[in-house]
Amino acid sequence: MRRRRFLTATALTGFAAGLGTTLTGCDGGGFGGGNGNAGRLGFTNRLKIPPQLRPRRDGDGVRRFELGLRPGRREFRPGEVTETWGINAAFLGPTLRASRGDRVAMRVANRLPETSTLHWHGMRLPARMDGGPHQPIEPGTTWSPSWTIDQPAGTLWYHPHPHGETARHVYKGLAGMFILDDPESRGLALPDTYGVDDVPLIVADRLFGEGDGRGRDIAERAVAGSTFGLLGDDILVNGTYDPYFAVTTERVRLRVLNAANARMFHLGFSDDRTFQVIATDSGLLPEPVEADRVRLSPGERVEIVVGFAPGERVVLTSASGDEGIDEEDFDLIRFTAARTRWQRGRTRATPCRT
Repeated sequence: MRRRRFLTATALTGFAAGLGTTLTGCDGGGFGGGNGNAGRLGFTNRLKIPPQLRPRRDGDGVRRFELGLRPGRREFRPGEVTETWGINAAFLGPTLRASRGDRVAMRVANRLPETSTLHWHGMRLPARMDGGPHQPIEPGTTWSPSWTIDQPAGTLWYHPHPHGETARHVYKGLAGMFILDDPESRGLALPDTYGVDDVPLIVADRLFGEGDGRGRDIAERAVAGSTFGLLGDDILVNGTYDPYFAVTTERVRLRVLNAANARMFHLGFSDDRTFQVIATDSGLLPEPVEADRVRLSPGERVEIVVGFAPGERVVLTSASGDEGIDEEDFDLIRFTAARTRWQRGRTRATPCRT
């Protein structure tokens, strides 16, 4: 093991162990695809960036978010239309954002044909606001939790948590990021322009059907019925198949969420460049950790800062492992740096927290 990989492993001890809530409870192995996609992509589709949902702020100062769970349809691959679910959209949901000390109120309307919930993964809040299996939202009804944000800055996410159906509901598209800020994080010299140099990446594998798409129904049933979860042959990033991101700054902060059903990713770049790990599930680290690859289990998040030079192209990849749920090599997304209109922005390395 090279020294920088050892640093990553030791500095991020408990990275997976502290999660405790993978989407499937898998213990090695998985149903479905066994083929990686390395070398098969053309990187032809611009990465979709989930919109930030602007809350309504009333006279009482509460930030009010309106969320609707609904069915939809999405053409991920050319000529193939998939039945999906989404939150305020056909697939996935908007990025929510709040700051420490904010009072937030959610209004979650269920327009799906079945009962679901909405859980705030990683959030410190009263149990009655958590959105777990004990707080079902029946079709045609609305749930309205509210709480005060009382935790440091970090990258969280939200998703359904109905008993016995969590994996299937997330697989169909019900998920989104929830970014928390605090005064200390805003004072750090970290990239912070959303969608430009502060980029969310919701990464998940999928098993698509052939021809008329009937195989997709099989995949959906497998998610619900397989003990070890579903492993797919294709990758979606923010719901984008075969994606690329146009880089315009020297450094980019990537907030990566593993939203896969069972697959573990070993993230790194095709040229083995190093990057700085600045945050994990628990928020910002005391100081950056240099690495060239990092492991991410289902449900986990990691924030990294990576440097680019004008005109270069590099692919974010996942290397094959030996855990059963991480086999095969995958290309996730290509970063294409602009040759002109280069922005320097907030780029210097800095301790994450003092």
